[in-house]
Amino acid sequence: MKRFLAFLGVFFVVLIGGYLQPVFFPADKMQQEADKGRPIVSHTALPYEEILTSGYAAYIGGKITDFVAEFGEPLEKHKTGMGYELWIYGEEDADYLEVNIQEEKISAIKAFNDSKETTPFSIGMKLSDVSELMTIYSNFAFTYKESSYNVELMEEDMNYRPLIAFDNKTFAILFFNHGTGKLSAVTYLDKKSLLTLMPYQLLEGEATPLPINEQLNGFDAVKSNQVIRIINLLKLKEGLPIYYTNTDSQKNAQKLFETLNKNQKNILSPERAESWQFSKEQMTSEAIFTLTNDEYQKLLKAGQSDKKKATGMYTEPIYDPTFTVLSWFSDSLYHSRFAHQENENIGVAFSKASMLVLLQETEKEISQTEESE
Repeated sequence: MKRFLAFLGVFFVVLIGGYLQPVFFPADKMQQEADKGRPIVSHTALPYEEILTSGYAAYIGGKITDFVAEFGEPLEKHKTGMGYELWIYGEEDADYLEVNIQEEKISAIKAFNDSKETTPFSIGMKLSDVSELMTIYSNFAFTYKESSYNVELMEEDMNYRPLIAFDNKTFAILFFNHGTGKLSAVTYLDKKSLLTLMPYQLLEGEATPLPINEQLNGFDAVKSNQVIRIINLLKLKEGLPIYYTNTDSQKNAQKLFETLNKNQKNILSPERAESWQFSKEQMTSEAIFTLTNDEYQKLLKAGQSDKKKATGMYTEPIYDPTFTVLSWFSDSLYHSRFAHQENENIGVAFSKASMLVLLQETEKEISQTEESE
């Protein structure tokens, strides 16, 4: 009997304590006590710092006449059909430089040359070298034409495409080759160009639409040759064999380009076809459409390619072909397609804002393969 009464006593104490616990220990207070043992995670990014303007960065936004006074006239001038004119400097690959001109002012400079004008950066340096000089930031919040923008870099962006801000309100993107980890080129650009190219995530604001009213019909041989030169230049920097090009490789690329438009239903799923259409309607860097490797192989089959071991890329829209190629070589997925040690031909079909690249083994490689079989 005593044990039973003791049990009832304990039972009522527990019962009453359970009901009165919320009164003496509110839920918020209990949660605060529980949180004391957990690390506090902050998602607020540090404000980025601007480094002193130097070298090519000082010319961004400036008059092209000032640049010509310092560096002379370019070797080539091309109208891009994208609202800017492209000037090319440097006969040798080691001196190669591109300048984008809009309304007689410089909107971007793409430097492949190891010049004092790229200081504090130098072609061939590692990311660790840059980290010793400055902090690599993941978030950049700024205003442009009274609108607010917030740019976020992912881990791979910070490792291979970090963004640097200068105190004259311009930027630079450092492109590190994914194969060597070395700096391949520095792209200096103003806010408008950054928002047009936008290789990062936009947390606030929208990318600038690409102009389409100046586009010409047919294939653009000038842009195709430009893409081939940049690809081979980056391959040389990596110590890889350059691509060969001839009339047949160009015709094969153009044939595949036309095959994609004619056989879209056999190559793309309905969902992917919808994504492609969305890309055409948006015409911004945030809606880029690129064929997957499986889709590209289906395209090769539909085009009845007579070559073996063919691969390549198709993407749109493209605002700046050189910028796109630099992005490929800094990306693990795309870089692997250019990292072959075998001799290969290249064909590039460029039409309006769309580009197809076809990489094929050479006739010599094919004959060796057939003999081994």
